[in-house]
Amino acid sequence: MTAPPRAGDDLLRRWRVLAAADEPDLFEGALLVSLLVDPAEDLEAARRDMEGLVDRVRRSAFGASVDALRRVLFDEEGFRGDRDGYDDPSNSSVARVLARKRGMPITLSIVTVEVGRRAGIAVEGVGLPGHFVVGGPALGGAYLDPFDGGVVGDPEQLARRLATIFGAPVALGDDALHPDSNRDILARVLLNLRRSWEKRHRWEEALSALDFSDALVPPDSDRVKERGLLLLRGGRREEGVTVLERWAAGVGEDDAEAAARLVAAARGGSDAGDAPASPRVFTLDEARGLMPRVQEITAAAVERYGKLAGEDERREVAEAWVKELMALGLEIKGLWLVDFDSGAGYYCWKYPEKELGHFHSYEEGFAGRLPLT
Repeated sequence: MTAPPRAGDDLLRRWRVLAAADEPDLFEGALLVSLLVDPAEDLEAARRDMEGLVDRVRRSAFGASVDALRRVLFDEEGFRGDRDGYDDPSNSSVARVLARKRGMPITLSIVTVEVGRRAGIAVEGVGLPGHFVVGGPALGGAYLDPFDGGVVGDPEQLARRLATIFGAPVALGDDALHPDSNRDILARVLLNLRRSWEKRHRWEEALSALDFSDALVPPDSDRVKERGLLLLRGGRREEGVTVLERWAAGVGEDDAEAAARLVAAARGGSDAGDAPASPRVFTLDEARGLMPRVQEITAAAVERYGKLAGEDERREVAEAWVKELMALGLEIKGLWLVDFDSGAGYYCWKYPEKELGHFHSYEEGFAGRLPLT
């Protein structure tokens, strides 16, 4: 089977040059991502739009200030979050966001930060689990939310905003409020774009975004696994199995059974329809409603596993556990460790925890969990 074309070689070369810098240019990097979304995008028009906004902020009666930034972007231009088509791929394109004045939190924040920096206002992007805002010295410890039309609030108000996203209060530590680097911001844009294309079963486009991600930040185990699954779902089974076998060979001992089960499922499939199913998206209530069943299945598997001494028998128990929970739409992240995709990150549970009480972003794993309070 011949694979459909992915991102052009020239675009990928341009991206690799940008990614090789000590700190990639945020706006130019975001424009190259815009070409992933639409190869015909007019980047010069986006650059002109940006310069026009910067000039207006500089000439504002408020001077080079957050008030001037808010007045131009949110009061006069009406930049807002796209609540109707939140995860549409176009919302990962800064060029489209500049043209439509609508976007997702991270791309709206990129526009805000870039206009502010060029106008001499000290603002920075702050990535949170499931959300993205603008902070920095010019805000004096407060945070500006471009998705909500430039509303400014303190950390306590920000925590309340996150609670509406997760369905429960989240304990935010000081580390969560640190600014993100340009490289981290671009990596997160690409992750959002991959998720958007995956939901639409546009596997080759998702692989193009993954190529960009791997050039920006060396792939970890999760991204190697992701590549294998995308290849499977795109009908490229032989390539997908090869990548998953490489991934499984590098996982730790605790994850070996789950990895072996996934590889076995991939080998057994004859086409894309036999690949492991795409995970479902859960609200917190839906995830917690499923927890009694997840706990029951896992507790029974742990008990059987503990009574067996043979490696092959233990693997069979672990593989059966993986199969049951994947059928429920969960993602398996390790032995007795599962994630529920919320659409903004993962609700995370590990046996023998009594309840589903943690959340982490797509970028972070178990070590980056935050408690749901």
